[in-house]
Amino acid sequence: MTTGSARRGLVSLVAVGLFGLAACDSGGGGADTPTPTPTPTASAAAGLGGPKAATSAAPVVTKDPVVLADGRHAVFLTQLDVDKRTLAFDKIDFLTGEAAKKEYLKQNPAETDGPPDDYLIVNNNPLVRTLPIAPGATILIVDLTGDSGVTTKKTTLAALPAYFAKNKGEKYLWYDPFWLTVKKGRITRIEEQFVP
Repeated sequence: MTTGSARRGLVSLVAVGLFGLAACDSGGGGADTPTPTPTPTASAAAGLGGPKAATSAAPVVTKDPVVLADGRHAVFLTQLDVDKRTLAFDKIDFLTGEAAKKEYLKQNPAETDGPPDDYLIVNNNPLVRTLPIAPGATILIVDLTGDSGVTTKKTTLAALPAYFAKNKGEKYLWYDPFWLTVKKGRITRIEEQFVP
């Protein structure tokens, strides 16, 4: 054995010894005082409390994430699958009145008046979401053929592709925004918003 090997062995032995002494004295009670072991309660033993064992597994998700909260939301439609009864959309903010004027002046500081036609569409998030369409969902589209001006009329899911084919937008299925009513993760109402 060389002198260098002997020194390394001696240094390792001293380090182990010091570590052992530090471990014995870490409880503050001396080497003769055993470290108390907590007694698990019935609830801890059943997994209802107490310390949890470390695990490297990812947490189990028991519920699907909410795509869109229950309520009424303004959107642009991006894709419709009639057979699967799903609708993809880009959520927007459809502002009117004071809210539209405030946002418009914020975006256009040189202006003194609100947006033209008293509405403003804000789309700050390009996220496209998809939701199922509930059986019996109400579908309303704008009707400009009547004598009373702008009204809406009922249509069916099967008729929507032909309607969209008449005037498809550049990026969306239709140039007008729509309002979706969502309940428990399903679309229960689809209503076109007329914009001048």
